[in-house]
Amino acid sequence: MAEFFNVLPPAEARAVWLAQVAHRAGVELIAPLEALGRVTAQPLLSPEALPAFARSTVDGYAVRAADTFGASDSLPAYLTVAGEVPMGQAASVAVAKGQAVLIHTGGMIPPGADAVVMVEHTQLFGDGEIEVLRPVAPGENVLQVGEDVVMGAEVLPAGHRIQPQDIGALLALGLASEIAVVRRPRVCLFSSGDELVPPSTRDLKPGQIRDINSGTIASLCLQAGAAPEIRGILPDEAEAFYDALAAALPDADLLVVTAGSSVSVRDMTARTINRLGAPGVLVHGVAVRP
Repeated sequence: MAEFFNVLPPAEARAVWLAQVAHRAGVELIAPLEALGRVTAQPLLSPEALPAFARSTVDGYAVRAADTFGASDSLPAYLTVAGEVPMGQAASVAVAKGQAVLIHTGGMIPPGADAVVMVEHTQLFGDGEIEVLRPVAPGENVLQVGEDVVMGAEVLPAGHRIQPQDIGALLALGLASEIAVVRRPRVCLFSSGDELVPPSTRDLKPGQIRDINSGTIASLCLQAGAAPEIRGILPDEAEAFYDALAAALPDADLLVVTAGSSVSVRDMTARTINRLGAPGVLVHGVAVRP
């Protein structure tokens, strides 16, 4: 029997392995609506400012802030209502001194206005006039151009795993057609051992067990964002081991073999990895236990 393998602590084993591994997954273009959980391949920059126009954050009246200075319940400011800003359209009326324009949340600030007084702080007075009961400062209740995102700003960095809120941000900026993401790593999964049979086997013979490792690891790969492919069960035969892994290696980013990695004469994983070429086995044994 071969000499017992050299067991390393998990952190040290990981460091040895990562120092030799080259990430080789490519890049693909996909629609943002299909990008949940994917990883950005490059920084995503904003092609425009958000918002693209100054807009109201409340329902109320667009005004010149100076016309409201000193307003109170006992001494309101009286303004003439000059019109209304239609939602989804550019403001067609300007605000002159002593005037107000009815506006709704998200509506475009009309020319001449520099603030919005909340409807709760106003009341109707006569025909086409309102009382303003609270003063507003310039810019109050107004979302300015580019206040959320300026043009050219980095929206998402490279290497970022895309979350639901990220997709909303991309759509708001017009990035709805395609973005560059890292291709899902291809993981080929093998189980090994003459005692294993497919999980669908109904009647087990003495000494047989169903293969659960491939399905479990495939689920972990999916959870991590990889694309697993279960390649089946390898017999305890050296050439069958080598042929299967050598055939899978060119198209895979990662090969995972369960069992066959100890020191028994029937454990052939390490020998097969060395046959596949440099750098061969980097770590043979990790100091963990079930």
